[in-house]
Amino acid sequence: MTFQPPIMPEQQPFVPQEPQKTGSGLGIAALILGIVALVGAVIPFLNYVAWVVGVVGLILGIIALVQKNRRKGVAVAGTIVSGVAIILSIVLAIVYTVAFASAVSSAVDSAASTMPSSAPQPSADSTSSAPVGGESTIVYEITGTIPGATITYSTLDNGSVQSATASGQALPWTKTLTVKNDGLLDANVFSVSVVGGADSGDIGCKITVDGKVVSEQTASGQFAVASCTASNLGGN
Repeated sequence: MTFQPPIMPEQQPFVPQEPQKTGSGLGIAALILGIVALVGAVIPFLNYVAWVVGVVGLILGIIALVQKNRRKGVAVAGTIVSGVAIILSIVLAIVYTVAFASAVSSAVDSAASTMPSSAPQPSADSTSSAPVGGESTIVYEITGTIPGATITYSTLDNGSVQSATASGQALPWTKTLTVKNDGLLDANVFSVSVVGGADSGDIGCKITVDGKVVSEQTASGQFAVASCTASNLGGN
């Protein structure tokens, strides 16, 4: 009787597997902080501190980008949104400051012009008419192919502020406002910004004043950001 040794199974050569890439918690945090900073950037007074939040988001986004074995998409988006928020908050802080300074100056000049003087007063049968202020129509428009977006708009209308934020908005989106041109506090600042979602696509913003386009911007890709700003200070 012949003894046969057992047949050993053929061993496959070992192939090292690449480490699986996981999500980035810091990237998500950077994106959230960037969106918060972007929303705060267009709100008067809040934009004076919104850039600080944007700086924190930018730092976290950069750290997330250099981490190994982490997905980079959200980190890139968080870094971009935070950077845009920093720039926008600084620019709008300057614009709002100039607007308020112009408004105060106009109010002082108007008050000085109405003070009584030693000049002869018109007779009782004289007629005069005060200047009647007009109105302007402001249209904010957001267009694009992204299914849902986060939209923030802010309007400084002669010392009165209107602002709002809406998430998951279907596009196209339009908001129409009416502002007064009363000549007393003639300082207007208009801004609208939009942040896309994880779906890649095109997105754009536009500001129209009395039928004239005064600001327009487009962007594309995941978490795309478009921001439009316009101002009318001192009636100019």
